Amino acid sequence: PATETPAPAATTEATTPAATTSTPAATTQPAQTQTTTTQSSQQTTQATTTQQAQQTNTTTKASGNAQTVINAALSQIGTPYVWGGSTPGVGLDCSGLVQYAYAQAGVSLDRVTTAQEGAGQRVSLDNLQPGDILFWGGAGASYHDAIYIGGGQYVHAPQPGESVKTASISSYFMPSFAVRVL
Repeated sequence: PATETPAPAATTEATTPAATTSTPAATTQPAQTQTTTTQSSQQTTQATTTQQAQQTNTTTKASGNAQTVINAALSQIGTPYVWGGSTPGVGLDCSGLVQYAYAQAGVSLDRVTTAQEGAGQRVSLDNLQPGDILFWGGAGASYHDAIYIGGGQYVHAPQPGESVKTASISSYFMPSFAVRVL
């Protein structure tokens, strides 16, 4: 009876451990493969993350300047429109607002819309980026400009009797062209 008892116990122990330890090579091999795969995945993830970080840093630099322009323009919401105005918080016209906002990002622009047209590269209205300058009227004869802030919106100093505000691009008051400075 003493011999019979250990035999089933040994069989039971052998069966249970066999699933986990009797085939150490089979268990170890997949674990090594898994470790190698995990290391390879981690290296790929690290490489991808590094590439994304480099792309983000490049994008952040450009959008950071654009965000400075946008924040400066938005800070003037409520400032009255004054024809020829270039005093933040007191009175601005459209090109005065654009000139002020870009100056906050370290970019010097001329004072009037027609001169501001040449400040950068012309871009399609279908390819606008925040910070682009929108113009109304023909090239060389623009009569209004504004700063695109994204999402189909812009900030501008509209006309006498109104104040700096945001508006949406619409067919009612569609810009004619745009210029990218940053």
